[in-house]
Amino acid sequence: MAAVREDSIPHILRTAHEQRAAGVWNATVSKVDQVNTTIRLIRLGLVGTRPARSPLPGQYVDLYIPNISTVGGFTITSAPFTTRQPTDPYIELAIQKSPNNPPAAYLWQPTASILDKPVSFRVGGNFIYPPSTLSQEECRSIDRAVFVAGGVGINPIISMLRAMDSVGPAATARLGGLPRRTTVLYSSRRNRSPDDKKEDVLFYDDLLDLASKWKSNDEVDYRYTFFETSPGGRDGEGKEKNVQYRNRRISHEDLLEALGPEDDRANTVVYVCGLPAMTDEFVEVLSKAKGMEKRRVLSEKWW
Repeated sequence: MAAVREDSIPHILRTAHEQRAAGVWNATVSKVDQVNTTIRLIRLGLVGTRPARSPLPGQYVDLYIPNISTVGGFTITSAPFTTRQPTDPYIELAIQKSPNNPPAAYLWQPTASILDKPVSFRVGGNFIYPPSTLSQEECRSIDRAVFVAGGVGINPIISMLRAMDSVGPAATARLGGLPRRTTVLYSSRRNRSPDDKKEDVLFYDDLLDLASKWKSNDEVDYRYTFFETSPGGRDGEGKEKNVQYRNRRISHEDLLEALGPEDDRANTVVYVCGLPAMTDEFVEVLSKAKGMEKRRVLSEKWW
């Protein structure tokens, strides 16, 4: 009998072991932004009575679309506070063009065809910040957080970073803020449009804005490196001193450097999200690094 590829298993079955939050959210498609020729940002405006608990940073939705039997699985890219704001509460999803995925194909119809159309969703997922693998006391002691994303693996991580940014420095804020040392490594291709122009990279500007905001903060050492894997990318320092550009893939040396000194990793956590091969490789390197515990290296694969 032939083995079943995990990327061919429907989202709702592949994630069946993961807990869902109580309650169903109702929404309408309220905004559509085209990032490039393969990715759209979809804003779902929330309507009606909402469940008591907001989504956690990094979680996904089981998306139910009328007259489509397949349940969509999409990561929330907005911070949790957007679901509770008094005016126009919403969640944001980044949808990759996937003609063979009925929910994604629906959301890639012409904007006029989907705007204001109703959907509903449940929230689930264990890839969250602060990590559920640590006690609350251990979470409060986190002094270094490293985020490693490949391609659309940036989706849950941007939600986490936006949430941490909204809370502020962990040293003076409540649980879930930015640790004293926060490092982001993001690897992505920059595709070309049909007329051979370089396209925008998902959340490229948002990540630069976060780095710029925290560059001079005395309580947070925030560093961001963008690795462009397509030819002709930048290589060197950015406009801000805490931003670096590399025209190559993320290396094992980059990962180990982000962890800091071997004797100073006890309160470090790492998040890795990307394609399965990259994620498995990086998790193995990080988990075996001196001074690291496996439960402090969290990962999610993008299928």
